[in-house]
Amino acid sequence: MSAIAVKFNTVKLNRTITNIVKYSDGFLSETRQSKNKIALKMANTSVNAFYQYLDGVARMHPEMLHHIYEWGQVGNPFARLVELNIKTGQGGVVVGADFKQSVTSPKSGSEPFYNKAEVMEDGETITVQEKDAEVLFFEIDGKEFFRKGPIVIENPGGEAVRGSFVKTFNEFYASYFSQVYLRSIKFYEHFQSPKSYAKNFRSAVKSSNAKNAGKAAAMQWINSIPGDDQIGL
Repeated sequence: MSAIAVKFNTVKLNRTITNIVKYSDGFLSETRQSKNKIALKMANTSVNAFYQYLDGVARMHPEMLHHIYEWGQVGNPFARLVELNIKTGQGGVVVGADFKQSVTSPKSGSEPFYNKAEVMEDGETITVQEKDAEVLFFEIDGKEFFRKGPIVIENPGGEAVRGSFVKTFNEFYASYFSQVYLRSIKFYEHFQSPKSYAKNFRSAVKSSNAKNAGKAAAMQWINSIPGDDQIGL
């Protein structure tokens, strides 16, 4: 009596499994190669979010951050005296800040205090001396004063100003950005559910070029990451 047997045709199944592996490999390889692009998008997002955060804090606490803006324009995005910059390299993406020079004059003066943001932030002592005049003229609370000889200002900007920008910057990046802002735009949810992978899966496993289909799905997923691609105001 001959043995009773059945032979399964696994050609189609093997092709499907191979395409699944190729599709997944294409998706993962494209994602790995786009790490810097993802980091740059995250950095751009953080910069734009920080500007909004800074302006909001400045309007609520002008005594702390008035030096970061042109005279009388606290919280105005067009009058900021600080600019965030993004540097990319092999070590990743770094966000830094540079102070800008002031170009406007205070009500009580006729010349700009060019380095007001940096000087007040550091709490540097400044000395005001006569220039082409015998006495100094200044105004406090509407009253006019004249003085001969230099005036030493030990803490320009006031006690609350010193180090306040650095404190605001550190607080934003240490907690607000990751714990509040990214959650609000559902940044983490996007990475927990790669919808483009699932959406294109069925057609990819039937494709003759599953790996490229995986790369295309990854790019679609990466490009839809919540956040900003460019730095605005």
